[in-house]
Amino acid sequence: MGGLSIPVVLTGTHYDKLPATLQQQISYSFAQDIQGAMLNPTTLPFAQANNQKLTLSFRPATDADSQALQSLLPQGDLTSLSQLPQSIPSYLVSVVPELKLNGQTLKTGSPLRLGEELPLSTAVSFAGRGQTLAPRTYYAVAGSYLAVNAYAGSVSPQTLKATQAHLQHTQSVLQSADTSQIAALNREDLLGDLFHAGGLGYYAQLTALSQLMGLQNGAHYTLAVGTGTFGYEPTVSYFFGFPRSIKPGGIALDIPLVSVTASDDGDAAHKKQYTLQTGILSSALESAVPEQLFTNAQNPGEAISAGQRIYHITPANQAATLANIHHDADTMADIRNALNAGKEVITHTDNVSVPGWTGAGYIITDADTGAGAYKIAGGGNRSWYFVVGMLSFLIPFITALFLGIGLIPLLILAGVAIYGLYGFT
Repeated sequence: MGGLSIPVVLTGTHYDKLPATLQQQISYSFAQDIQGAMLNPTTLPFAQANNQKLTLSFRPATDADSQALQSLLPQGDLTSLSQLPQSIPSYLVSVVPELKLNGQTLKTGSPLRLGEELPLSTAVSFAGRGQTLAPRTYYAVAGSYLAVNAYAGSVSPQTLKATQAHLQHTQSVLQSADTSQIAALNREDLLGDLFHAGGLGYYAQLTALSQLMGLQNGAHYTLAVGTGTFGYEPTVSYFFGFPRSIKPGGIALDIPLVSVTASDDGDAAHKKQYTLQTGILSSALESAVPEQLFTNAQNPGEAISAGQRIYHITPANQAATLANIHHDADTMADIRNALNAGKEVITHTDNVSVPGWTGAGYIITDADTGAGAYKIAGGGNRSWYFVVGMLSFLIPFITALFLGIGLIPLLILAGVAIYGLYGFT
């Protein structure tokens, strides 16, 4: 500096670390007020959560609740998964939601019964702009185990490698027949790493493939924010609107994201087409990633995701077209509301069925920009996946695993998710 001929006129503020006002922030809450605003949110720098293992899980609220769960397990050694109960009465057990970052608890909620819905709200604030994304609420079923996504920019290769190493270690422990090592495993080892790997894989493929498409089409893609969840959700049986019991369900993805796209030539139509292409890719990966994680020749499965193009409905042609669409009342109302707001909808005529699920897929797009929401009936921007097959080598160790660590019996609440370890290599 002493050798410069230009004098320093003004020096700005020096920081030993970036102040909160200049950091992108992410907030989570487990409750809302009457207007839908977040109550008692937990806020942290987005950089602290980006690419990290965030999980939402549920533990027994009291020792009595833990004992009630254990009482449902059969006495003696388990020799077959058919010995386990097919459902858990919701009224018997209360659980507490926990949001964890890399295994450390960030937030704890109030007790609720199994099968009740927890309003998980997420909001993102950008530096200098305030809360530019309105809080988004996902109703998670008590008894679920979910990886909570927080991604922006790109996926770290180092994080991918570390997560893969953790999974390989867990798999080797499960196959070792060493009951002491197996008893030391917890939900974060069995499920947290697994679903975190799914989130990393989803966003790594999305950003890489979008950038490749951009190179081919003279366009560019940047992931601004990726949130939502990826994990196991049980099936709930209701009685007059109240949860009566839960039973094994499936793997669900809910992936809202904000992307920034641009074309080299500045042409709006070119940019719109590229935005549509990346949107369709984002939806296709919601079924491709679970298949990559959970299926092989011995462990088949089926996944569904929005994206089937049959009818392209616009505000101009809806009068003639909607009569051909036969979805449930809530889905039809969502489609009509979108059309009334000037949006366009792509959907098929009738329900689609896979083992354990029947419903519809539809895409709501902005006619000007090509931005869209890729939906399946009954949920948000998500896909639903059912794993067929069982993790046979786990059977001798079930009792030691669940009772030895004193946790919710994972095979009951998240059995399908655990079976998926068999298909991950």
